[in-house]
Amino acid sequence: MKGFLPVNFRIVGYVLLILSVFTPIVLYFWGCINDDKSLVLTKLGMKFVISISLLMIFLSKTDDEDNVTSILRIKALKYALFLWGVYYVIDFVISTLDLSAQQSDNSIGIYYMVMCVICFEFLQQKRKIKKKFKIKS
Repeated sequence: MKGFLPVNFRIVGYVLLILSVFTPIVLYFWGCINDDKSLVLTKLGMKFVISISLLMIFLSKTDDEDNVTSILRIKALKYALFLWGVYYVIDFVISTLDLSAQQSDNSIGIYYMVMCVICFEFLQQKRKIKKKFKIKS
């Protein structure tokens, strides 16, 4: 799976991710979030921007795009799927023990994309270190 977005989208994705975290706090301090309706709209907007930014980060090309990068992207998807599954099972068990059907939030797709990005970044850095020190696996 090769990245199809330009390299600059990676930087834009990280900027959007940072803005989506701090913008709701600033809006709250300015008094723009003052009732349930604005809180829900802010939460939905934040989830949308986070999802888009994570997709931009994960699907953008890297500076040294080659066959190894696509293999790392596939590995990152596999690891993230495993971690997402573990998280989902633990969350399900906890909500069963608490007898709370509402505990599982609908943000599971965001958690999955975060795991994809974290796994991909880790594998990229691991590859760069191996390449720099000429370590063969």
